[in-house]
Amino acid sequence: MTMTQLNVRIDTLVKDEVEQVLKQQGISTSDVIRSLWSYIADHHEIPQLETLQEHRIREERKMHKLSLIEHSSGYIQQELVKAGVANNDVDLVEDEQYEQLHDDMYDQRLDDYLNMKRV
Repeated sequence: MTMTQLNVRIDTLVKDEVEQVLKQQGISTSDVIRSLWSYIADHHEIPQLETLQEHRIREERKMHKLSLIEHSSGYIQQELVKAGVANNDVDLVEDEQYEQLHDDMYDQRLDDYLNMKRV
């Protein structure tokens, strides 16, 4: 593999700050640049970069959504228990139990349909 050298003009303060961060991470400037260029060559696109603040906001939104899902699943579970379709030990957030609940509901609907045809 032949190598080439890039010369880039960048603000001195930005360069110094980035070099401090990279040094703390044990990564060289050249490693970061090579990684970025390799990514662009492999994916034919520039990676979507986000600031630490954007990352925090995204994580907060994700946690809020998960909280809403857990809260909603609790409400749904209560209603399913009232309807006699599920019991209290079913956790709607867990995949295996959800699949079992889904199968049970399908079986119940099939039984209802078959019983309706017999009448």
